[in-house]
Amino acid sequence: APQDAAKVGAKIPAFTATAVATVDSRDVKVPTGYMIVGVNCGSTPAYERRFKAVEDEFRAKGVDFFWVFPNKTETLEAKQAWMKKVGLKGAMIDDVGAKITQALECKNTAQVILTDKDGNIVFRGGIDDSRDEAGVKRRHLAEAIKEVLAGKPVSTTTAKAFG
Repeated sequence: APQDAAKVGAKIPAFTATAVATVDSRDVKVPTGYMIVGVNCGSTPAYERRFKAVEDEFRAKGVDFFWVFPNKTETLEAKQAWMKKVGLKGAMIDDVGAKITQALECKNTAQVILTDKDGNIVFRGGIDDSRDEAGVKRRHLAEAIKEVLAGKPVSTTTAKAFG
């Protein structure tokens, strides 16, 4: 992908991936969170409850979530077990070769790319402003989703990912 191809305001890069069904990024018609995660990521355990909470809150409002696993050192079974343990319902994408993650220009795990219903990237970065759940002052992803669902521009379009 050309540099800055996955910046806020751009269309999400074209890719196809096999998850529960084949996912075509050009054919997603609802706001969608592409959650870049890793079973063995150092920050993932601290985010598990927050991942589930944001997915539960917004899936009920028509937002889709894809859990993208780019780490080649993690087995498919470990990824599936982690999804089950956390209780996530979105489709899991085993990003073999990290091709999708590279197209999305994500350099670390525990971050998200959020698109609007037209596939435009409206937010990228960490889901909130603290590694420590008790220190969270702003839920970046939740606020961005609320703004998208209300038809408003996203007020914070990028945020530090702590992974």
